[in-house]
Amino acid sequence: MQNVALALMQEMLRNGHTIHGMLLSNYLSDEDIRKIEAMAKDVVKQGNENSELAAMLLKEVKKAEENVNALADEVDRSEGSFVDIDSISEISKSGSTATKRAELDSTNVAGIKQLRSTLESLYSNELRGYNLQVRLENDTYDAALERYREINSKRNDPLLMGDVGKLKLLSASWLLKLETLIAEEQQRCKVALNDQNDRERAAYGRFFIQLDASKMATIVILETLRLSAASQRESYEPENVGMLKNKLNGGLVSTTLINKLSSAIHKEIRFEQIKKRSNRHVFGHRLSLARLATSGKLFNMTIRRAKMREHQQQNSDLFLDEWSTENRIRIGSLLVSMLIESARLPEKYIESGIEKERMVPAFKHDLIFAKGRRHGVVIAHSNLIEMLTNNFSTEVVNSRHLPMLVPPRPWLTYNSGGYLTDDEPCMRTKHDPEQMRLLRTASNEDRLSTMLAGLDALGMTKWAINRQVFESVRKVWNSGCELAEIPAKSYDAPEPTKPADYDTNKAAQAKYWMEMREWRNGRANQHSQRCDCNYKIEIAQAFLDHPMYFPHNMDFRGRAYPIPPHFNHLGNDMCRGLLVFHEGRPLTEKGLYWLKIHLANLFGKDKLSHNERIQFVEDNLEGIAASADNPVPDSLLSSNHSGDRPLWLSAESPWQALAACIELTAAMRSPNPAEFVSHLHIHQDGTCNGLQHYAAMGRDRKGAEGVNLAMSDRPQDVYSGILRVAERLVNEDAKRGVEEALLLQNRLTRKIVKQTVMTNVYGVTLIGAKEQISARLREVKDENGQHVFDITKVHALGLYMARKIFASLGEMFTQAQEIQNWLNESARRISSSMSRTALAEAVKMAASTKSSAAAMRHAVKDASQGATEMDHDQETEIHPDCEPGLRKRKQLEKLAEKPMTPVAWTTPLGLTVVQPYRKLASRRIITNLQTINIRDLNMPSQVNSQKQKTAFPPNFVHSLDASHMVMSAIECKIAGLVFSSVHDSYWTHACDVDKMNSILREQFVKLHKTPIMENLKAEFEQRYKDHMLPMVVWEYATSFSFNRDGTLKSERRRLAKSAREKRDKQIESDLARYQLGDFEGDAEAAASEVNELAKKQIEANEAKLSESFEPIDLSAVELIDPKKDLEGAARQADLIAYSLRVNRTRVKKERAEILKTYRSRINKLRKFFKQLSSAQDVSNIRRPVAVAPADAEAVRENRVTSATLETYIESVIQEKEALLNELETKYPTSFDKTIDIKLFPTEDGVQIQKLEQLISQGKLAGRLVKTHQFVELKFQDLPARGDFDIDDVLRSPYFFS
Repeated sequence: MQNVALALMQEMLRNGHTIHGMLLSNYLSDEDIRKIEAMAKDVVKQGNENSELAAMLLKEVKKAEENVNALADEVDRSEGSFVDIDSISEISKSGSTATKRAELDSTNVAGIKQLRSTLESLYSNELRGYNLQVRLENDTYDAALERYREINSKRNDPLLMGDVGKLKLLSASWLLKLETLIAEEQQRCKVALNDQNDRERAAYGRFFIQLDASKMATIVILETLRLSAASQRESYEPENVGMLKNKLNGGLVSTTLINKLSSAIHKEIRFEQIKKRSNRHVFGHRLSLARLATSGKLFNMTIRRAKMREHQQQNSDLFLDEWSTENRIRIGSLLVSMLIESARLPEKYIESGIEKERMVPAFKHDLIFAKGRRHGVVIAHSNLIEMLTNNFSTEVVNSRHLPMLVPPRPWLTYNSGGYLTDDEPCMRTKHDPEQMRLLRTASNEDRLSTMLAGLDALGMTKWAINRQVFESVRKVWNSGCELAEIPAKSYDAPEPTKPADYDTNKAAQAKYWMEMREWRNGRANQHSQRCDCNYKIEIAQAFLDHPMYFPHNMDFRGRAYPIPPHFNHLGNDMCRGLLVFHEGRPLTEKGLYWLKIHLANLFGKDKLSHNERIQFVEDNLEGIAASADNPVPDSLLSSNHSGDRPLWLSAESPWQALAACIELTAAMRSPNPAEFVSHLHIHQDGTCNGLQHYAAMGRDRKGAEGVNLAMSDRPQDVYSGILRVAERLVNEDAKRGVEEALLLQNRLTRKIVKQTVMTNVYGVTLIGAKEQISARLREVKDENGQHVFDITKVHALGLYMARKIFASLGEMFTQAQEIQNWLNESARRISSSMSRTALAEAVKMAASTKSSAAAMRHAVKDASQGATEMDHDQETEIHPDCEPGLRKRKQLEKLAEKPMTPVAWTTPLGLTVVQPYRKLASRRIITNLQTINIRDLNMPSQVNSQKQKTAFPPNFVHSLDASHMVMSAIECKIAGLVFSSVHDSYWTHACDVDKMNSILREQFVKLHKTPIMENLKAEFEQRYKDHMLPMVVWEYATSFSFNRDGTLKSERRRLAKSAREKRDKQIESDLARYQLGDFEGDAEAAASEVNELAKKQIEANEAKLSESFEPIDLSAVELIDPKKDLEGAARQADLIAYSLRVNRTRVKKERAEILKTYRSRINKLRKFFKQLSSAQDVSNIRRPVAVAPADAEAVRENRVTSATLETYIESVIQEKEALLNELETKYPTSFDKTIDIKLFPTEDGVQIQKLEQLISQGKLAGRLVKTHQFVELKFQDLPARGDFDIDDVLRSPYFFS
């Protein structure tokens, strides 16, 4: 075995690989490397022919270990944290000594308790730096599992169990039974994998056995309890927890639970695999890359690409098993059924007057019907629901997604960055295979380098917790009071009172239920916000003595987001106030200037000039200092507080304002404020960034001035501008007495319109805008704290204002509107199109199906006539669609006729963006729990054309602001700035604001000096050059307008219907009169009389209508051009159709007469000569056949005899044919000229309406027929550009401010 291994290694070296590269393989564990070392030592000791190679191997291993240890020492010196590389993958979870944490009045829910348990490691004095980071990433479910085991070990000791809650005790008891069931199933899976008799179990078994049964059981219990707790919330998002309103009675949709469980299990298996396929050399290599990134060298694109190629050559991409949809559903269903079987809880009941207790299932599976469909649900027992409501958070923090203690791994490829022990992709793809394929391709083609460098620039920023702000937050939190967006401990809003006339007044009833729903939502939201705030404070407290980093990834548009979801700089005002840069820099005089402006901005003074903002701060220095010295006086937290509030609480962003007050006060009190070391992040925000990009793309001067791209003396407020236009429109409506305008007049504020204006460029719909404005209107209160607007009218007012705001935007930003319209139309055309190949295949499949179906019909007919039966093989041969895959084949055929083309484009930084909006196909999977219909991402699905269209403009603009942010981040990093951003808000130290501002402007100008719209159109034309667009065509058709007798079909139907209604009405009247004795005669006579009158009326009307049409000479017709005279062309088409129909009727009638005449003539001739042959002479025939006069004359003149009869009949037939030919000439039944009246909705909308009106008025006999025509996909011309000079941005003082 040793010789074989060394021979393979020798071959590897000959092929250019190195031993160092082998050590960096992700497929070798530390144990594998130790075995290789032992093998090499044995070979050297034996002294055989491979000893030289073995010695070289030992030398290389030793050298690699020395390098890793040297790197660890370097990190230890620079980071102040000991890095134990040898034990990095097997860190002990015991023996740590926790430091005392500050007292925190945490919410009594299980999710918070689990978080506190996870964060225990951060209070330890034993581990630091990279070792502690690895511990955190390993502790997700391990801590919960250890806690369950501890509870079960103490279960018989009541003294030790005193601090264990009921829910924790109950769920721990489930673990033992569930673990046993899972272990038994894993054993059955192993057997199935060996003998392959049970293929279904073998298919999912290879995945099911990859995770320890105890950990799998822990995940199932925790995730099920979390989702069950979420389902009890009275305010919820149905898609998040699988709820169907008012139908599930607190239950979970089975499909949701199954997917969540299988997803959690899959992620844990994936993490375990990554841990097993790693070693200390790989970790050391990752550490070296992190050091390279923090030094700034990786932001040199040449070095980055070299490291990327080195990384790819080392085969760092792990092969990890992907689960098919079927396996995912089967595993999830199996785990749910096991949980239902194992989870029991006590239930009290009364028997014979005695209260007893029994164990009953904690969950049950049931089927319900909702919205016309059957849904499987998992319903928790009422006792469990009560415990969940009071004792469980709806979210559980994944410790792998906490902030990092050390710099993140740099993103060299699409899946090799971020956390130390995880290999998640850099893009949030939501398991979309198409997105992953494109992302992988872009990474392999080196088109992601710039985007990945941007993610590294953001992730390498080192943060810390602001201790002074934290102490104020902790004080407010522990008090239980509501202050500065920290929710109160209890919900004190009074429950609405049911009105006295509730049972009789429907309006009062509706208002009461709306108020009740609002109150319940408020109560549920308050609890949710309290828990969320608790998460943030717990995490902040745990990181008080630690630095932190936020690894970033991006969405499909390229927008960067921090991966830690609960605590980051994208969070709310409290999160941002708690965070400061870990690195401090001297403030400088200019930095002091920007610190004051930043503080004024936080107080909402960002629309003042810079000098006015500075003056605002100078005027309030006393209040600022008081806020810094005593942010939260004890009197402020008392229930009867009525005095002055600290200045910081009046800010729009109070916690950030407090941080700035503290920083400014400390600087002003220092001996030299310019030399004060500042850690605070100073923000520079764009003005409605989406509109800035639109104005720059369209070179719209008016729009550029409105969003501060152009020079101005003071910042322009686009929201106030829109408000003024909207107020004018409302006042105009108020003068006309519009109710909504009268209610809103003089009550509109900037806050009401801001959100809708801000999101309009990002594709907010009218309904979405209505909801936004309705929420803002509901917040408006009078001096007594009462709502100004009636809750029953808020939605109507919101819809009214949404329309006015959209109209106002159209007035102010015409260029932006034109670009948005172009993007919308382009997306509509793309998402409706089909490639020529797909179109040809669809036609081929349709033709194949039709021909095989026709062949099948004929074969069945032949078989039935022959009294035989066709077997299945014969049916399948003739008609392949009869085979078992019929349904799938039919679906694919139907799918081939629908658009499959998503909108895709390339950002200026090379990222290929594909919109993921599709109408996902469903498939049915039979499980042991129920039959499940699941949406399968791997099945080909039709695109959602409407969503593709509406989402493209905002997604395109998002991709532009993402490009600008990444470009700015890289340049700031190269310039040595500490940098962070929240989309279009950019942060750095106060002393570096001017440098950052310069970079922001330069990169914005650089971005928009590229022909963005021209490049987009050119890319579309190239990408979709072989696509065909189905165009709706309305064709004026007259072929079915007339009956055989020339009467109008449509008019005849209309008259028949009218006469029928009139007749029925008359019969009812006459029957009533007959029953009353007022009618002479019986009811049948009355009905007969009315029927006769109706029939005569129809005939009279038909005769009248027929007279309005006269046949025309078709040979002399000159077609009228529809573009010049549409009505005349349509009328001409009617006359041609009428003439053809009348001619066909005449030809048919006269043809029948001719055929009848000549058939009779020939028959009589034959009979006559038959009589003549028997009688020998005409005179001997007693009753001769009366032949036609012409034939009688021919007989008398001997022109026809018995010998020449057939020749004579031939001449008669020729005479008949000549007459028939004359009919075609006399009455033409075909028209050789093409009558083409086709109208396109996009171009001929007015003409279509005109024709429809003429048809409805009975002036035209034809009808408009909707057809589809595939044309080559083309794009509209781009909107014209304005005269704005993009270089003016470099001189604009308020572009970012």
